Amino acid sequence: MLPRQDGAVPAVAAQLEYLAGIQESGFWEGLSLAGLEELRLRLRGLVTFLDKKKRTIVYTDFKDEVLGVRDGEAVYIPKMTGVQYEKKVNDYLRHHLNHVVIHRLRTNQPLTELDLKGLETALVEIGEEDGETLLSDLLARSEAPSLAHFVRSMVGLDRTAAQAAFSRFLNDRSLAPQQIRFVEMVIEQLTSRGVMEPSSLYEPPFSNLHAGGPDALFDGNEKVIEGIFETLEAVHEGLVARSA
Repeated sequence: MLPRQDGAVPAVAAQLEYLAGIQESGFWEGLSLAGLEELRLRLRGLVTFLDKKKRTIVYTDFKDEVLGVRDGEAVYIPKMTGVQYEKKVNDYLRHHLNHVVIHRLRTNQPLTELDLKGLETALVEIGEEDGETLLSDLLARSEAPSLAHFVRSMVGLDRTAAQAAFSRFLNDRSLAPQQIRFVEMVIEQLTSRGVMEPSSLYEPPFSNLHAGGPDALFDGNEKVIEGIFETLEAVHEGLVARSA
C-alpha cells in the first residue's frame, strides 16, 4: 500500500481520487480494455512509492471456463501461397533455360506429350504437396490455353529461332524499309513475349507504322502479309504436343 503521507507526493496526490474510485466494486463491473489500459498507465508511475517492507504476497488461482463448443470442418492452410508459388516457378524457368523441354519451347522445336508431362511434373514438385492445385490455379490466372503456351510466354522465343522463321521476309529485297521494320517488330515481340495473337498486328506498336494496319502497309503485296500470318500461326503450332 502507499505511505500515509501519500498526499505529500505530487504524483500520488494527482491520482488520489482515482485510487479511491478503484477500491469500489462498481469500478470493476463491465470494465473495458480501454479502462484497463488507463488503469495500467495511471498506476505504473506510483509503483515506486510502495512500502517494500509492507508488501503482501497475493496468490491467485484462476480456472478457464469453457463458454461453448461447436463442431466444424478444419480449415486447411496451404504451406505456399499462389504468389509465392508463381515467383518460384518464374525463378525456375529463368534459371533452367537449358532444360531440354524449355529449350525446345524457346527454339520452336517439336514437342511430345511426354516432354510436357515431364515439365509439368517438375513444376508441380515446386509446390510440394499442393503443387497440382497451385499449378492449375496459376494457369487459370494467366488465362494460358496450355502449359506450353504459358511457359513460352514466360521464357520468350529465341531470337535466332524467330529470325529463322521469318527469314524469307527479311531477305526479300522487294519489301520497303517500313515493311521490313514491320517484320522485325514481329520478331521482337515474339522474342520478348513468346506468343502473340494475330490481332496484335493491327494494334500499337504495329499500327504506328501505318494507320491502315498491315493490310494497308502491304497493299499490293498481299501474298507477303498472308505469309507473315501463316508463319505466325506455324510458330504457335509449335506449342502443340505430338503423340510420342
